[in-house]
Amino acid sequence: MIECGSGLVGRILSAMGICCYWLGRPASRYTARRRCAYSEILMCEQYMVAEPITQIFVPVYNEGENARVLYRNLIKEKINFDRLLFVYDFEEDTTLPVIKELASADPRVQASKNEFGRGVLNALRWGFSRSLPGPVIVLMGDNSDKLDIIPEMLALWKKGAVIVSPSRYMRGGHQHGGGVLKSNLSRFAGVSLKLLGFPTSDATNNFKLYDGEWLAQQTLESRGGFEVALELCFKAFAQGRVIEQMPTVWTDREDGESKFKLWSWLPHYLRWYLRCLLLLGSCAISRGNHPEVRR
Repeated sequence: MIECGSGLVGRILSAMGICCYWLGRPASRYTARRRCAYSEILMCEQYMVAEPITQIFVPVYNEGENARVLYRNLIKEKINFDRLLFVYDFEEDTTLPVIKELASADPRVQASKNEFGRGVLNALRWGFSRSLPGPVIVLMGDNSDKLDIIPEMLALWKKGAVIVSPSRYMRGGHQHGGGVLKSNLSRFAGVSLKLLGFPTSDATNNFKLYDGEWLAQQTLESRGGFEVALELCFKAFAQGRVIEQMPTVWTDREDGESKFKLWSWLPHYLRWYLRCLLLLGSCAISRGNHPEVRR
């Protein structure tokens, strides 16, 4: 069963939710489905096998040599994957020559141009639309994520989790860098939701594993950027699906500049945070009558 918090807290949160009813209205909608253009059919057919494949998606924007470092780190950590898909926005991206060089030596490495419009949100949508059955791991191109936990993430997926959420804010997790304001806001959002019954203390972390088939069924409503991770956690929780978390260590990038737009994206994060509060309040009020976790 989903733990949703105490009855008193639930009533308070539900009252807050009524004031924020507009947050429940969908924005421009987009359903992440597997779409294969005619030119991509052969590529897709090679993955139509009985066993699910392990896919790693990496949105990039002028990451250059960071792509090579990421690939080498995956090999160094002996991470087994079937597909490493870098999604880029434009042909002049400095990452593209590096990706093509890697792909020439390893056919698992692929580059795909985002055709949904520039920006990290559209890059993620484009990658999700090409997801296939099996685990889908989202990594950032700045090498900030702890790769050696991926085998454990895959193990949790095999046990039935539709989302595996590495957490910087649970016991054993750490965050190095990232800016005081951004880090504290993220920590407050994650920890406060967890205390109220949410299944992860780091829903805003975009380093996640999703079940590919479940992901293909979701309608994405995000309209800013990286808040899509929080949205998907909200939807999995609302559907009674299994979300697992595990500790991770996040280290701010050493090369290049961060693409995170705090002030532009903050209202979009707030929208989904408040929707989570509304959901937790509703669950608390109807304790004993909330949906069972489905595996």
